[in-house]
Amino acid sequence: MEDKKLACIMTMVRDDYFFLERWVRYYGEMFGRDALYVVNHGNGEKIKDIAAGCNVIGIPDVFNEKFDAMRWRLLNNLAQGLRGYYNYVLIGDVDEFVVVDPKTEMNLADFLGKRRGKNTITPIGLEVVHQPALEPEGLDGPMLGPRRYARFTTAYSKPCIFNHHVEISRGGHYATDPELKIFKNVYMFHMRYVDAQMYSDTLARRGKQVERIAQSGDDTMISWQWRQQDDKPDPYQVAAQMPIGETFDVEAYLKRMYKTWGVRDDKSGLHHVARQIGKVLMPLPERFFGLI
Repeated sequence: MEDKKLACIMTMVRDDYFFLERWVRYYGEMFGRDALYVVNHGNGEKIKDIAAGCNVIGIPDVFNEKFDAMRWRLLNNLAQGLRGYYNYVLIGDVDEFVVVDPKTEMNLADFLGKRRGKNTITPIGLEVVHQPALEPEGLDGPMLGPRRYARFTTAYSKPCIFNHHVEISRGGHYATDPELKIFKNVYMFHMRYVDAQMYSDTLARRGKQVERIAQSGDDTMISWQWRQQDDKPDPYQVAAQMPIGETFDVEAYLKRMYKTWGVRDDKSGLHHVARQIGKVLMPLPERFFGLI
């Protein structure tokens, strides 16, 4: 019997062409496009073109109040099926990139190849935040380099890589595995705020979709990230106005993650950490530039 392949990477996308191009390039260079699974929400032709050579799964353009629950039920079930063919499955949004620190002289494929035993891996969440006054460059090439500031956040310290049966929560933030596994050189870069204008355009486009749902039903099951919230400050502006620190250091955040780790009190069996968001933007070391 042929051995399982090392890993597959899975995402769901509708119209995020900018991020999908970079997602396919980044993960495809490490694992091969044949190990990438793209759920094409709406079965768009441009998604098929960008993801040529990947496993593209077309689904109808259904977007209603149950969208997030439906999406994560689909991704969870696909992931468990794919475990029969791959040692590891990585689930992530198309603007999320799991990166191993170059100082280790390993990439993600090398890192996973060295792991043994049962693992649910939680990368360290870093949210890249565009500083337009300091970073006027466009993003025709790599994102890191032209963008070089990030804040720590538990919201994107997601249990997204696993090699055994585990259920992932809606949004991918929690999992049923009772063990927290963090590796100090493995990061998840979340790129939602990588460009101020692109973020604004995307939020407006998604907001119109959610408005249509709100007019006909309940939109509370839709992720808050899809909604413009007039009664709250814009989250990008809040992040962009944070002070810039002098060092890249997440050690104190990781200690608190381990200290606050535990089962949620909602009888779901999911485990989580206390919410933490860094109070400063950290300058990224130049060794990360050009990776994504």
